Amino acid sequence: MLVTPDAVAARRAEDALWHATDAVLLRTGAGGSVPPPRHPARKAAAHRAGAGPLHLTAPPERTASAGEDPAAVPPPRQAAGRWAVDLATPAPHLAAAVGRALASIPQNRETKTGTEGPGAVLRGWEPEQAAVLAETAERLDQVWPAMLAELHEGVRQIALLDGRAIDGFTDFTTHGAVFVNAARLTAGRTGLPGWVRLADALVHEGTHTRCNAAAFSTPFLVSATVPGPSVMTPLRPDARPLTGLFQQTVVLARQTVLYRLIHRRAPLPDPQREAVAARRVQLLEKAFQGVDTLGRHRAALTPAGEAVHAEAAGLLAEEAAREEARTGRLLGGPA
Repeated sequence: MLVTPDAVAARRAEDALWHATDAVLLRTGAGGSVPPPRHPARKAAAHRAGAGPLHLTAPPERTASAGEDPAAVPPPRQAAGRWAVDLATPAPHLAAAVGRALASIPQNRETKTGTEGPGAVLRGWEPEQAAVLAETAERLDQVWPAMLAELHEGVRQIALLDGRAIDGFTDFTTHGAVFVNAARLTAGRTGLPGWVRLADALVHEGTHTRCNAAAFSTPFLVSATVPGPSVMTPLRPDARPLTGLFQQTVVLARQTVLYRLIHRRAPLPDPQREAVAARRVQLLEKAFQGVDTLGRHRAALTPAGEAVHAEAAGLLAEEAAREEARTGRLLGGPA
């Protein structure tokens, strides 16, 4: 299962992916001149090696070191608090990922450059932003510790963006890095505080990271390597491949849980609590769209994909029942 956070399963998927990445580097003779183990730049180096797709072989038994030499890893700028993730500084592997993300934006939705400046550029972390991340990790540990534990397994770097073109994204070529717009660390117009908005973004992008690693070992679509039909999805204005719809469905299901747990467990003033409840309803409606659309393409799902779809549908039915009991409002439809 994938909708429910699972740090142990995430670790196994990460082990398999990084073992295959290292095998590519070894096969191409680049193993001694690349970034440290399990670093997003190392994944980018494997793609640059031109060895074709990564080939999966069984990883060795995981040990405490997992084949890593801590002495050989340059010290990252680690976040303080409960999650010592790398606060990424602008670097070539990250800049290349931003370029790919900008290239994927429909031209009629957002200009990539113009009189207002670049559509998205990397920026360094300021102390106040690092403080928001520390608070976010602490709050996540309080309201949903399983989610924070899973993020710890897959997310190695958090890169900040400036500009209006991109709210956030992940990029499989730089697996382990997630990109978040710096605006998401500040209070929103609807009344959500910065830590809630950042938690939202991290669950969103961290779930894409989790899906990418899981699909590498266990495909969720029958033709995962062959472009299939493009479909409209809840979170994008342009048609996306089925893999995009699949991942969005998992993302949205998890986000509905996040907002329920924040609403129930986090100490919030009434206006913020109301904003959290409103955001949850929006996410529930979009999540049902994703589940329903994915249900119309069941033939494209593998047994693993069908299991995830069923789990998401069941979870959303429970979330809708909770919302109906709380407010009397009926949400959802056939899945």
